[in-house]
Amino acid sequence: MLLGRIKELLYKYQGWLTYLGALLAFNLMLKLAYDEIFINYKNPVELLISIIILGVSLLASYFNRRRHMLSYFILESSEYINMYALDLNYRFMSTNRNDIRLMQEIFKFTPKIGDCPLRHLDAERSSELKANVDRALKGENFTSLDTIEYDGKTLYWQNMFSPIYNRRKRIIGAFSFVVDVTEQRKQELEMQRLAYEDVLTQVHNRRYIELAFDECVLNKTNPITVIMSDLNKFKEANDTYGHSCGDQILIEYGEILTKVMPENAVVARLGGDEFAVLLPGVTKQQADFLINLVKIEMMVKDMPVTASLGSYTDSYQAHKTFVDFCACADERMYRDKNQKG
Repeated sequence: MLLGRIKELLYKYQGWLTYLGALLAFNLMLKLAYDEIFINYKNPVELLISIIILGVSLLASYFNRRRHMLSYFILESSEYINMYALDLNYRFMSTNRNDIRLMQEIFKFTPKIGDCPLRHLDAERSSELKANVDRALKGENFTSLDTIEYDGKTLYWQNMFSPIYNRRKRIIGAFSFVVDVTEQRKQELEMQRLAYEDVLTQVHNRRYIELAFDECVLNKTNPITVIMSDLNKFKEANDTYGHSCGDQILIEYGEILTKVMPENAVVARLGGDEFAVLLPGVTKQQADFLINLVKIEMMVKDMPVTASLGSYTDSYQAHKTFVDFCACADERMYRDKNQKG
């Protein structure tokens, strides 16, 4: 504890101790050159104090050098941490070897002290970097996530920006730690996919379509259409041909819905043979046309089951929930089912 406290004090006052040590060293040089010195060596107390100050100054410099060397080794040793610092004119003040290697490999330029990286990046990335550095130069500490497409792979970098202050607490630049979080991000995306995707059919699940519906209402999308659908005689097919065949029917039906529906549609399996489709900005007439396309596609594939579908269209201002839309669409679906007998 005591040693740690001493080190802390040496770090804190290292600047003043260095000045005192330099002054004492200068006095010694004068002594050697002119035999004149400010310290009275006939006074042992004064001599002892001078030696202690000089020793403490050297000790502080030693500890400070060790601290800086440790920081240097940490920054240079990790292959996952890239570090660079830019001045007020967006020029490199510092960079570590890993960042140099990364810039050479991905952006095809070598960072050099005094060089401006904005000149070497495309317009989009240059504008993004400048905006981030400007935020840091205003005193903001923040984190951003970059997505990089490189060599057929998607890389994810976490950038931590902070301002650089001088001894007078004035901002003189900005630095960034860039950490490769590709594997971590891939795991997060996979967990999200599993949380919002039906494992069997690989369409979305109920949780996802409910969130998508809420987003449509929040964004004031108008109109909003929901299609409800289930498969006729699916249980008989499942019992006759086996569960593997039943699973394949569900998979194929999910593929048909995904193929027929617009790109912004959300196709989801709610459970069993029940599916729902969220159609932002689609009218009832357009939904009826899509329903007919689904039935035609099933006939073309000669599937052993048929589908009943019903749609409901309303405004986001109707103050209805996803469950309300489903109930109305469900009612129309059963009308379709009853017409088929």
